[in-house]
Amino acid sequence: MMLISNFVSDLNFFDIMDVAEGSGWWWFSRLTAGLFVAVAGVAAFLASRKGNTHQVLYRSLRLVGCAYAITLVTWLAIPQAFVRFGVLHLLALAGLVALLMRGRTWLALPVGTACLLLPWLTLSGGEWLGLRGYDYVTVDYFPLKPWLGVFLLAYFAGSYTYAESQPRLPYEWPAALLWLGRHTLPIYLLHQPVIMGMLLLANTVSTGELLP
Repeated sequence: MMLISNFVSDLNFFDIMDVAEGSGWWWFSRLTAGLFVAVAGVAAFLASRKGNTHQVLYRSLRLVGCAYAITLVTWLAIPQAFVRFGVLHLLALAGLVALLMRGRTWLALPVGTACLLLPWLTLSGGEWLGLRGYDYVTVDYFPLKPWLGVFLLAYFAGSYTYAESQPRLPYEWPAALLWLGRHTLPIYLLHQPVIMGMLLLANTVSTGELLP
């Protein structure tokens, strides 16, 4: 779903396809983003339960590095719409917040709910911290409202679903999906350059010009 959603988003960004707000593809993109962040929230609980604090902190700091690498690359490639606070920035910050709740997972419920319900807190330059609405051009933006709330509520749900050594839901995931889940970060980092490269190549071959 993530690959399809980002492919459609790229088509929309390059004006190859119009994805209007409220359209089917727009809702598909929101659903995909919600599932992606929610799964990350559950995974954060599992990581905090199994690993020590240093391991969890290392994972979050690694995400910080990857996130700002994306900021740099997009600033060089598409300065008019580069990423300030994309999904990896969100997950890095959310992971650090979840780390503070380790052993007190119940806190994720009220804090997550507050992130969903509280009004926008817009600061000058707030897009760098996820504290701005969707009112500027960027190829990837995941503000704290509502996405930190989605992450924390999923973190809380994970603490209930996986309270024991085995999940309370009697279901086994297919091996292929488990493999994708374990390699989400490299897949995410690699798929966008591949998709955008294919679009640029296809347009160059068909028109002799690069996409704007």
